[in-house]
This record gives sequence, structure tokens and C-alpha cells, in this order.
Amino acid sequence: MTTLFQRLVMYLRETSQWKVPVISSMFRSKLPHWSSENISDQWFTDHFEGAAPIIHEWLNAEMEMPGASLLDFGCGDGITDLAIALKYRPKNMIGVDITSTFTNLNEIAARQIGLNRLPKNLSFQKIVPGQGLVHILKIDAIFTWSTFEHIERPHLDTVVADLFDLLPQGGLFFLQIEPLYYSPFGSHLGRFIKQPWAHLLLDEETLKRTVLEYSDDIPANEKEYNFYVRTFEEYKAFIYGEFLKLNKLTAEEVVDLFCGHGFKEIRKESYRVALPVPDILLEKYPEEDILTNEIRLLLQKP
Repeated sequence: MTTLFQRLVMYLRETSQWKVPVISSMFRSKLPHWSSENISDQWFTDHFEGAAPIIHEWLNAEMEMPGASLLDFGCGDGITDLAIALKYRPKNMIGVDITSTFTNLNEIAARQIGLNRLPKNLSFQKIVPGQGLVHILKIDAIFTWSTFEHIERPHLDTVVADLFDLLPQGGLFFLQIEPLYYSPFGSHLGRFIKQPWAHLLLDEETLKRTVLEYSDDIPANEKEYNFYVRTFEEYKAFIYGEFLKLNKLTAEEVVDLFCGHGFKEIRKESYRVALPVPDILLEKYPEEDILTNEIRLLLQKP
């Protein structure tokens, strides 16, 4: 004869064999199906499989990303945001940018990972340079990936002050810049010019002519949206124009800029290149600036 307790145990064992898997299956069916097995585009790989896990590692060390509202400041095509929304399940993953290249993400995601619809926790918004976000967004943390070097100097203080106000007390900001301006390919023209520090060694006329006369292919990891929607001549002119707008921030200036607006530094890593430096550059620039290629910085609003 079985006791009441034994019958209860038997019941729980039996029901757990069918109820739990059914609930799990129902939950999975609500998520958009995707697979990274057939990714063919190097640019997509670098952001979906490369940038997103790094951002997650830095932020998740200090906060719980599931259930949080995240902002990508300067989201570009939105590939990194898509990866974070799918893999790390924030409540909201919001991307903002002064361009609208993210409108092509649905098509790109379908082609690269077989995604039939974007996840419901992912959204995008186009903004204008210097636009304040305090009154239109509510977020828990911010990140920016290889974007902040493109914010022109007249807007820097306004942008950083607004992002500080946008965060709640204790909110996090992860920033990455690569390449920094004074590093070997900090011009972002390395896809056309293989000479390290060409932007610091050549006069502007020679530099521009070298870019505009370039006729070979460019590396696969540089072929992003702008490459495909322009003729090659237009593309070269566009990239050169972007070079002229770079704010030329050094790693030290980045830290000073954010801390000067009230942020507290939590963690910082910088990466240097191992290349021989021309003597003429050592006479004009600090060695730290011309060898430091990347900075990763985690900040917090006290």
C-alpha cells in the first residue's frame, strides 16, 4: 500500500515528464528561428559573432542584461543589436543612428541567419547629429562600438552630457573605438592604402589622390552597407569624406571627456600594435598615441 506522500511523489514525477517539455516547446516556438551555421558575410560575422559577445561580457559583469533596456548609440546597420537581442534577451534593445541603414536589417538577417522576422525586443530610431535623447528614451545601459570617433568635435560635449543624463544612477556605459586616429590605420582608409600611418605621413592632396585612384578590391571585413549602395567611385569619395570628419580623439582624451562629464571609470583596456614607428612621427606625436589602436572602456554614472 502506498502512502499519500508516495502517491504525491509519483504524481509529480509523472506530470513533470510531460508538462515541462510542453511549456519549454511553447516558449521556444514564440522566438524567431535562426541559425549562424551558414553565415557567409565577414562584416556580419565580425559584428554578430565578434562585437556582440564582447559587449555582453563587459556589461554583464556588472549588471543583469536579461530584462534590461539597452541603447546602442550609433547602431549603423544594427547587426550587433540583433545579436544581443537574440542571444542575451534584454527587455529592450534600442539602436539609434544618424543614418537609416538599419532599415535593411530584416533582409540581411534573413539571408545570413535565416531569420524570418526581427525579434520584438529590438527597435531602431533615426536621430539628427547632436539630438538629445533624455526625453524620448528610458534605458538602463548604453554601449557604442567603433562609432564615437565619428562624432564631430563641436557635438562631443553635448552628446556626452546628454548620455550621462539619460542613464539612471548606477547605469553603465561601454565604449569601444578601433582604430584610434593616430594609430597606423586610424584614418579608416586602410582599405585603400596599405601604408601604416599614411594619413600622418602624406600631405592631404597626395592622400586624397591615392584613395580616389584606388582600383583593386577591398577586404571582405570592410564591405558594409555603404559599399553596396554606391558605385565604387562614390564609395571612395564617401569614405574619404568620413575621414575628414573624424574627431581625432586619443585614448586619454576619451577617458578625460567622459570623466569630465561625471562618469566614473570602472574598467579600461587598450591595445597597442607592434610595428616600427617612423622617426618623423615620434618627433611629432607621443608614442602611446601612435601605437594604441583600440580602447575599451566601461563607465558608470555614480
